[in-house]
Amino acid sequence: MTQESPPVAQPTTGDHLRKRILTGLAAAAFGLTVFAVGAPLLQFAGLFIALVIAYEWSNIIRGTSQPSIGTALMLFGVGLGVSATGYGSFMFAAVGMGVMCALTALACWNKPVERIWLPLGIVYAGVPWSLLVGLYVIGGVGPWVLAIGLCVVTSADIAAYFAGKHLGGPKLAPKISPKKTWIGLLMGVTVGYIVAQVLVTWSPITAWKFALAAPAFALISQVSDLMESLVKRRFGVKDAGTLLPGHGGVMDRMDGMVLTSVALVLFCLLGWH
Repeated sequence: MTQESPPVAQPTTGDHLRKRILTGLAAAAFGLTVFAVGAPLLQFAGLFIALVIAYEWSNIIRGTSQPSIGTALMLFGVGLGVSATGYGSFMFAAVGMGVMCALTALACWNKPVERIWLPLGIVYAGVPWSLLVGLYVIGGVGPWVLAIGLCVVTSADIAAYFAGKHLGGPKLAPKISPKKTWIGLLMGVTVGYIVAQVLVTWSPITAWKFALAAPAFALISQVSDLMESLVKRRFGVKDAGTLLPGHGGVMDRMDGMVLTSVALVLFCLLGWH
C-alpha cells in the first residue's frame, strides 16, 4: 500500500498581494536609488528594463526562449533606441528603431506570426523606454515628471489589484483580463491621483495643472495594462515571466508605462507643467 503525497499548499490571495506590495516597494527603492545617483545609472537602468521586456516579448511571441536572428535584431533595435536617447540623439534613435523593425521583419519573413509581432517588440519596449529616458535627458521638469509618473503607475497598479481581489464587482473586460474590475479601475485612478498630488508638492511642477493631468495618467496606465493582457491572451500566456514575485515578469510590472510614457512626454512638450 503506497502512501499518498500530502497536498501542496497553494498561495493565498493575501500572500500574493503581500508579495506584490513588497516587490513594488523594492522597485520603488531601486528607482529612488537610481534617481539619487543620476546619470549614467538611470540610462543604464532604462536600457536594462527595456531589454528584459523585449526578451519577454520574444518568449511570448515565439513560445520559446531559444535564440533566433529575429530576436537578436529586435533586442539590438531596442538597445539602439534607448541607448541613443540616453545620449540625447533622439532623431538617430527614432530612425534606428525604424530600420531595425524592418530588418527584424525581413529576418522572420518565412514565419508570418513572428514577421508581424517581433518588430512590434521594438515599438512596445524600445519606444516607451526611449521616451522615459528622454524625459530625464531633457532636464528641467522632465526628471520630476518621470519620477512621479512611475510612482503613479506603480501605486495605481497595486490599488487596482487590491480592489479587484477584495472588493470584486462587475468585470472591466472579462474577455481580455477576467480578474480586472470596474472598482479596481476606479481605485487605481483614485490612488494614483492621490500619490501624484502628494509628490507634486515637492516638485517644480504646477500643482493644479498636474491635478488635472494625474487622473488621466492613472487611467491611461490601466488601459495600457489591458493592452498587455490582450497580447498575452492572444498567445495563451498568463505571465510574461517569473522574475518578479507577485507580478510575473518585468513586462507585467511595467505594462502601465507603455501608453503612459507618451502622455508624460506630451505633458512636458506641450508646456502644461
